[in-house]
Amino acid sequence: MRREEKIAIGSSTVSYTITGEGKPILILHGWGSSSNSWVKVAELLAQKGYRVIVPDLPGFGRTPAPLPRRSPTGEGGSAVWGAEEYAEFVNEFVGKLGLQKFILAGHSFGGQLAIQFAVQHSEKVEKLVLIAAAAVRRTPGVFKKLVMAVAKVVSILLYLVPFEDLRNNIRSALYMAIRRRDYVRTQGIMRDVFKKVITQDLTAKFSKITAPTLIIWGDKDEMTPIKDAYLMQEFIPNSKLEIIEGGKHALNFQMPEVLVKRIVEFI
Repeated sequence: MRREEKIAIGSSTVSYTITGEGKPILILHGWGSSSNSWVKVAELLAQKGYRVIVPDLPGFGRTPAPLPRRSPTGEGGSAVWGAEEYAEFVNEFVGKLGLQKFILAGHSFGGQLAIQFAVQHSEKVEKLVLIAAAAVRRTPGVFKKLVMAVAKVVSILLYLVPFEDLRNNIRSALYMAIRRRDYVRTQGIMRDVFKKVITQDLTAKFSKITAPTLIIWGDKDEMTPIKDAYLMQEFIPNSKLEIIEGGKHALNFQMPEVLVKRIVEFI
């Protein structure tokens, strides 16, 4: 039932999975994840009569990291990828697959991209499902500001440390201290991508979403605060909020049956 496929987009080969037959649902996974994280959800949705497509986004799974590309706005030169560039990749991907209109779901980082895509290409999104979408950025608290300020100073002082291994260990400890574990795990150009996407705030785009939208959040989510869910519900027109009791950030792993039930009831 589940097929692993590859498709050429530009100079890159993109890996993706297709599960089931029927109305298409495109799922965008979160940071550090891949299509493999959505196997159970895809199987459950397929049993309900849907064709579930999950790409390995550039830089994740079996798809190579993205090369800098010209901004969709046409301003400036080549840029490290952010939400806009990933949304344009999604547009190229669905174009290659011949998808003209579909249900779009995004989790965490993938939710950020789903919002961006729904604004840039509203005509292609039949319904939108946002699962713990990481799209709101806030000014750091006083303690975090202090830690980040110290981190900058220490980063400069690191150049005085003679041993590279020691420098790397100190740097890793610093990023762990400010809860940037994803950064520590990220390599190469994806570090620049990470730094860009975590600073992007899509709050101003919420009101521009035209597709009926389901917002799903776990009330025990420690990665994306639940107040973000209420903010999205307030500003996204024609939106519905579902809070899953006991749910954490990775609902696709923790409660796939509950997650699918809420999605199917909406779509």
